[in-house]
Amino acid sequence: MPFVAEVFTPKAPIKAAKFVAEVLACNLKQAQSYIDRGRLCTLQGQKIHKAQVLDQPVRLLFFKPTPKPESSPIFTTPYFAIYHKPKNLYSHPKNYTTHSLYESIYANNPHARLINRLDYETSGLVLTSQAKAHEKPLRELFSSRQVVKTYAALVQGDLRAYASGAFSVVLPIVEPSSIRGDLGVRSKIGKQGKFSATTIEIQSYDPKADQTHLKVTPLTGRTHQIRLHLSALGYPLVGEPLYIEDNHARAYLDAKKADFLGAFGRYKTELALEAVGLSFSLYGLHYHLRLN
Repeated sequence: MPFVAEVFTPKAPIKAAKFVAEVLACNLKQAQSYIDRGRLCTLQGQKIHKAQVLDQPVRLLFFKPTPKPESSPIFTTPYFAIYHKPKNLYSHPKNYTTHSLYESIYANNPHARLINRLDYETSGLVLTSQAKAHEKPLRELFSSRQVVKTYAALVQGDLRAYASGAFSVVLPIVEPSSIRGDLGVRSKIGKQGKFSATTIEIQSYDPKADQTHLKVTPLTGRTHQIRLHLSALGYPLVGEPLYIEDNHARAYLDAKKADFLGAFGRYKTELALEAVGLSFSLYGLHYHLRLN
């Protein structure tokens, strides 16, 4: 599990913040953050303050990564690393019990930080910083839209009936934080939404499966942007569990919350969307990274 609760006993009276820093091998600021979040308490469950002197056993809830197969980067530089996130895995921990890509990254490099994220259902390339000094420059590349992201997608139906070659979808998106209700995790198209643009290039059509292979490049980075834009066209991604009929989306979300996706095959999804390319310039060098 990414978070564990363990009991520790001070060898001598010591201030709480210093004790946590020693136990976790971190600096005082990080130790104080753990305490401020209520993760240090007595064995009876009483929260401990950072200036409190400890002389009795205490319980500490802390992030303890468990290495996974995806814990090794597929490409590294002194400034950043590239990982491959499998489908049906969170980028960040959602709670104290779910596994995530970050858990594996932390196990490999405690100083690394995720720069971009992918949906739980989406697989592909994820960028991490190697050290704090490189985190801000990498984040600024994404926030200023200087990173070209490429996705491989497979949709149900013959998209050639809609357009030929490459075209763009420009539809405003209202993101989940502005939406209430049991399907509030979904984004939606709406006049009050943010400007959102996606470039789509038709690669091939499989008449037997009635499916179209696409190369997709989001020009903006809204939540579920590619999934929603394709669904809005009437060509949802193969394996799409959210941007479909409401009752099926609810069933999927209920199963996901209850962690039933693996136990009940009909709720397990294999979304046909993968982040296959990242292109950007950093410190005078240009990188074009792509999955084979």
